[in-house]
Amino acid sequence: MTETNPLIALTAYLLAIATAALMIRTVPAFARQLDHSGESRYAGIDGLRGYLAFGVFVHHSIITWIFLRTGVFDLPPNNLYAQLGQGCVALFFMITGFLFWDRLLTHGRQHDWLAFAVSRVFRLYPLYLPLMLAVFVTVFYVQNWELKEPVGRIIAQTLAWLVFDRPDVNQYPQTGMLISNVTWTLGYEVFFYLSLPLAGMVFIYRGSWAQTVLCLIGIYALYQLVGWEHSLKKHYLTGFLGGIAAAYWIRRPQLLAWGKSPMAGIIALVALAIAFTAFNRAFRLGPLLLLTVFFTIVASGNLLFGVLKPRSIRWLGEISYSTYLLHGFVLWVLVQRLPPLLHLDARETWTFLPLMALCSFLLIVISSLTYVYIEKPGITAGKKTLQWIRHNRKTRKEFSDEVA
Repeated sequence: MTETNPLIALTAYLLAIATAALMIRTVPAFARQLDHSGESRYAGIDGLRGYLAFGVFVHHSIITWIFLRTGVFDLPPNNLYAQLGQGCVALFFMITGFLFWDRLLTHGRQHDWLAFAVSRVFRLYPLYLPLMLAVFVTVFYVQNWELKEPVGRIIAQTLAWLVFDRPDVNQYPQTGMLISNVTWTLGYEVFFYLSLPLAGMVFIYRGSWAQTVLCLIGIYALYQLVGWEHSLKKHYLTGFLGGIAAAYWIRRPQLLAWGKSPMAGIIALVALAIAFTAFNRAFRLGPLLLLTVFFTIVASGNLLFGVLKPRSIRWLGEISYSTYLLHGFVLWVLVQRLPPLLHLDARETWTFLPLMALCSFLLIVISSLTYVYIEKPGITAGKKTLQWIRHNRKTRKEFSDEVA
C-alpha cells in the first residue's frame, strides 16, 4: 500500500526542514527569535520537539488519507505511521515530566508556584483560543449560520472546549475532527500541572504520613475531576514517568557523562528504531521502556550525532506548539474541504501527495507566524501579568502594614 511507504514521511520531513531553513534565512523576525532564544541547557530536547510535532502531522495525514478511502478513522496499520502519533505523544509527555520535575528537584521548597501557574495559562491559551474560535466559526459557516441547539447548550459546549474537551458543536458531527482531536493530550498535560504540587509534597518535600495520604487523595480527586471531562487513561499517564526518571538520571555525573557518549547515541537511535518499527502502540511496557532509554540519553545532552542541532531543527522546535495545535485544521481545510471545491479526488495518490506536501509547507509557514505574533506575545503577557500580580500583592501588604 502506498500509504505505508516510509518515503512519504521522509519526504515530508525534508520539506518541513527546508521550509524552516527558508523561514529563518529570509525573514529577519524569525531569525531574531531564534537568536534571542540562545543555546538552551537542553538543546537536544528543543530540537526533538520539532521532530515530534511534525511527526504527529504526518501521522494524522496518513489517518486522513485512509479515512478518505475507507470512511473509517483508525490508527494506521503500519507501525511507523502509528508510532509517529502515539510514540511522539509519549515523548512529549516525557519532555513535560522531565522539565517540570527537574525544576522541582532543583528548586525544592523555593519553587515559584505562582510563576508556574501563570506561565502555563499564558502558554496554552493565547494560541488555543483563536483556534477554538476558528472551529466554532467554521461549524456555523458550514451550517449556513443556523442555530440547531439552544443557546444554553452552545454555551455549555463553549465552556467544555475551553477546558480542552471536544463535544460536538451545534450538532456538527465529530467536531473535534476539524482539528484531528489533538487537544486530548492537553487534558493530560493539565492534570500533570495540577497534580505536580501534590506529587512534589509526596516524593520530594516528604512531610508527615498524614500529609502524604492527603496529597495522594488529592491527586486521585484531581484525576477524577479532570477525567470527568477527558476520560483520562492510566496507561497514557505513564508517559510522564519516563521524563521523571530522566530527571533523576541526569543528577548522577557518571550516568550523565555516559549519556553524552557516541555509544549512548547509537543505543538511543536503536531503541527509537525498535520502538517505532516493532510496535503499533506506544503506551505499553516494551515501547515505553525503549522510548525512555531514548529520551534519557537525549536529556543527558546527546545531540544524536548532530541531528538535533541545526538551526532549522531548532526553529521547528520553537514553533512545535503551533505545529501540533494547528496541523489538524490545516489538514481538514486543504485535504477534506478544498479538493471537492476544485473537483479533485483526494483519495487518488497523485492528488493526495501534492496536497500533503502543500500542507507541510503551509503548516511551517503558518506556525512560524503564529509563534512570533501570537505565542511569543502571549508568553510576554504572562510575564507582565505575573509582575502585576506581585506588584499588587506587595502594595496591599505595604498598605496593611501601614494600617496595622
